[in-house]
Amino acid sequence: MENYRFDPYTGRPLSPPSMPPRTWGAYPPRGLPQAAEPPLSQSPAEQSNVIVTRVADYDEAKAVPTDFSGVLRLMLDWSHGYIYAKAVGDDGIPVFRKFRFEPEAPAPAPGTYLTIEEGTRLIREETAAAMRAMREEFASAQPPVKELKEPPEKNSGKGSKA
Repeated sequence: MENYRFDPYTGRPLSPPSMPPRTWGAYPPRGLPQAAEPPLSQSPAEQSNVIVTRVADYDEAKAVPTDFSGVLRLMLDWSHGYIYAKAVGDDGIPVFRKFRFEPEAPAPAPGTYLTIEEGTRLIREETAAAMRAMREEFASAQPPVKELKEPPEKNSGKGSKA
């Protein structure tokens, strides 16, 4: 487990100890001496505090493990138009947020506004016109009612309570 330690400040794994190149025999390899390669680790000023990944949906974003080193993880969900963010809060509890860009509705063109009085008058006119049209349609759909007949007189025979 010695090879898999983590740096306590950055949270990144420490590189395993480098081994000298293996020689085949007692003599070093022939050729020009090679310059040592610069280390691949970044300086603290160059290290990014954001990890960006792509996810398929909300459930996958929730299932991504939280990085407890304090690095913000942004997860892009292009198919649904969301960006999810996951990080550790100040109290040590993971924080998950989702963001979505929704453009504002365009403002109506100037001069199309109504005053309250104009709007009320317009609503009353439209309502009266709709009521007239409904009455005309109802009157034309029903046959005229014939004279009403008097109801038959009540039977005062057996079983009636009158």
